[in-house]
Order: sequence, then C-alpha cells, then structure tokens
Amino acid sequence: MRFTSLLAGLGLALSIHAPAGAEVFDVDGQFPAPFRDVSLARSIGIDRIGGRDGMALSLAIEQQLGRRGPDGRPHFDLIALSRGGPDADAIVSGMADASIRKSDVKRKVEQCVEKQDGACKKKEKVEATCLQELVAFSSTLRVASASDGRILYTETRPQSETIITCRGDKQDRDPRDVIDKMVRKAADRFADDIVPRHDRYRIRLREGREGMDKAMAQAFKDSIRLSQRDPAAACTQWAGMNQSLPGHPALLFNLGMCAERDGDYAAAGRLYAQAGKADEDIARMRDLTIGRDDARARAAMQ
Repeated sequence: MRFTSLLAGLGLALSIHAPAGAEVFDVDGQFPAPFRDVSLARSIGIDRIGGRDGMALSLAIEQQLGRRGPDGRPHFDLIALSRGGPDADAIVSGMADASIRKSDVKRKVEQCVEKQDGACKKKEKVEATCLQELVAFSSTLRVASASDGRILYTETRPQSETIITCRGDKQDRDPRDVIDKMVRKAADRFADDIVPRHDRYRIRLREGREGMDKAMAQAFKDSIRLSQRDPAAACTQWAGMNQSLPGHPALLFNLGMCAERDGDYAAAGRLYAQAGKADEDIARMRDLTIGRDDARARAAMQ
C-alpha cells in the first residue's frame, strides 16, 4: 500500500517551527514508508538497470540502501543476484538514461570595453552568444516480489537542468557532474519511498486559558513552563487539572501530546479528537501506529 498522500500531510506536521517563545514537546517516532509492501521485505536484490546510466544508478541505490535504516543500520539485507546465491524477497529493476542537448543562446554579459595598463577600467553589458546545455535524466524503477512476481513499486521520475556557459565565465559547469547529482537524487528518492523513517519532531503545546478561573489559569501557565524542563511532571499536573475542569481543549490536547510522547497512540488519537481541530495530529497517530506495527512485523520475521 502506498502512503504518499498521508505522508505529504504528515510532512506539514513534522516541519512545523513553533513561533519564538512558544513551548513545544520533542517527540520520537517511526513512520511507515510510502510503499509499505516493499518496506516489509527482509531482503532486496538489484537486478539489471538498463540504459546508459543504469549501472551508475544501480551502484547509487546500493550505497543508499546500505546505509539507510530507522536505527542507522541497513533496513534491508542486500543480496547479490546470482544463480548459486540466496534468493531475495524483492527484486529491483529499471532503466536510467541521461541526455545533453546543446544550442546557442543570446545573453547579456559583462565585458571589459576599456583597459589601461593591463587592467580593466570600464565594463559594459553586451550581447553575447553563449552555449546552452539542457541536461535531461529519466529513471524508471520497479520492485517485484520474488515469490509471486507481484509488482510492489513502479515509478518514473524525470529530472532536467539547464547549464548556460558564456565566454569569460569564471566557473564552467560540467554536464557530467549534473548527471551524477541527478543519479544520486534518484537513488535517494527511491530509498525515501521504500525505507521507513525514524524522526525526532516537535509539536507545539496549546496554551489557551479561556474558561479557567484565575488560580487555575496561573497554574496552567506555570505548568507550560515546567513542561520544558520536566515534561512528565507537567503531564501529571495537566491530568489533575483535567479532573477539576474536564474537557478543556488545551488540557485535552496537551494530554494527547503526553500520550504520544509515551507511545500510546490510541489514547493520543482519542484525546486529540476530543480537543478538536486536530486532524493532522490524528493522522499522525495513524501513521505512527502503522510504523510501529510494521517494525514489529519485520522483527517477527527475523
């Protein structure tokens, strides 16, 4: 199953930067790969990737998968495909080709129009004929189950970049360097698609005190400050306040963050729902639950 849309929304939650002065919780969690069926494989082998740049992409994928994993170790066992070797659970194949199209283009460039004693005294913008190189790279990757041939993943991703070089440029860009960068990017994006992600992210606390009497409002304000040096103690205080003033949105939301921090995603999801206006947070609980379940499922396969 592909989780691209879910993770796209999740990316918004993970990239939130709290405004200056806002208090936050730092939380750790494991999120599922967009293509879960591939991520659940124990081992993966790279078959032939055709095209002029297929070998380069194959090596780049090996390097990425060899160091990419939620715990810092490779997520997959990488299998060298051979007649006498072990079988891999999933097989990668595909195509990768780059091309360079050259043409002339007119540009305004700064040139020296007056020299004195070997030094330029005056520069002007003049029209010049420059070399334009359109570098295009396209990669198509497919992952199939080795046991039944089922297609688990297929993606085609084009990339392009234009290089313009004029006479006198201090630095010339080599199209081959651009292609190498595109190959690495294709391998990186492929790994992002099939490897679960372990992230440390930040969630902003709710600090609204509407509906609280003066004493509780002050206590709540103090507990928010306390949360930055002793989150567990703040969570205990919010639980007590919720007994005195049940259903307050800020208390419910912050208690949801406490549950999320402790890994109780079911309780966190319920609390976020009760707090209201927390769709992204509820979706994050679903993803965290899936990510944890996937990790347990793979551990059970070992």
